[in-house]
Amino acid sequence: MSNQFPPPPHDPQVNPQPGLPTYTGPAQDPAYGYGYGQGPVAPFKMPGVVRAAQIVVWVLSGLVLLGTIAIAASGDSETAGAAFGANLCLLVTCGFAFSFQNAGNGIRVTCIVLMSVQIALGLGGLASGNPGGLIGLLGSIATVVLLAQGAAGAWFKRPRTPAPGQGYAG
Repeated sequence: MSNQFPPPPHDPQVNPQPGLPTYTGPAQDPAYGYGYGQGPVAPFKMPGVVRAAQIVVWVLSGLVLLGTIAIAASGDSETAGAAFGANLCLLVTCGFAFSFQNAGNGIRVTCIVLMSVQIALGLGGLASGNPGGLIGLLGSIATVVLLAQGAAGAWFKRPRTPAPGQGYAG
């Protein structure tokens, strides 16, 4: 067997055919991943999936709090307490959602775990005939899916600079 084709050029920047553009490397979105000839580049703006997860958590928490207050105002404090307790993981996640702008990957993982527990609680609520559990269940599933996206992972794992006046420990 003979090789009918000439060997490739050793320098990938050299174009063997004049008049054709040279190959400069794969195109990359500079906001995510690796740019050509660079190390990892951190996103500068919070990705839409993280903002969407933040908004979903805030809206669900607001609905839970309003519903709990309305139930308590009707005089059924036991049901109001049950509604509050069944959504406790959601309310804790709501507190963490306020720090998504500066939080690290541990907050993202914690929120995914809390919302997974909330999914189990929502399924239990649906099984016991609680129709309000469906909204929390769907919102919790949406939040887990949004925070599990690659862009969300890149956002929470991005390198950070220390706050003014603070240096790195070491």
